[in-house]
Amino acid sequence: MSESKKLTRRGFLENSAKAGAAGLAVPYVVSASALGQGQKPAPSARIQVGLIGCNGMGRANLANCATHDDVVVTAACDAHKPRADAVVEQFKATCRPYTDYRELLRQADVDAVIVATPPHWHTLIAIEACEAGKDIYVQKPMTLHLAEDIALRNAVKKHNRISQVGTHIHASDNYRRVVEQ
Repeated sequence: MSESKKLTRRGFLENSAKAGAAGLAVPYVVSASALGQGQKPAPSARIQVGLIGCNGMGRANLANCATHDDVVVTAACDAHKPRADAVVEQFKATCRPYTDYRELLRQADVDAVIVATPPHWHTLIAIEACEAGKDIYVQKPMTLHLAEDIALRNAVKKHNRISQVGTHIHASDNYRRVVEQ
């Protein structure tokens, strides 16, 4: 090691003090939420959700979903544009409208979708969402035929996606009490 690059005790202490001061300054320069500390999750830990089918149950599912701090509503799609626009109005800062679900599925900032269209669309949209790398919440009925069930199950497995079907009412306390009696 040359003399000019040799670290002296004084240099070590000086550099250590600078590093320590920088470490102490981080909470004042970088917000706690950006680091995933504090009450809200870090932006990178938030789930960005899109809604496909902006009527009745879709709006209800999305409203429930949006109450969580780690969820951001980024997209709303409905063939009837005024319904998508109504969802966008509700989530102004973060949400964009679509009338074609395929365009929504191409968006990189959508992590998961709620599929709340008329039932005959559920399977096709859910499979395409899996292929696009999106996790899915599908309103019931998930599919209309056994072959569709199998195709959707295969898509979820093949693309390693998380899926759930909207039968949440059956998990309520009232249903549990009936089963237990």
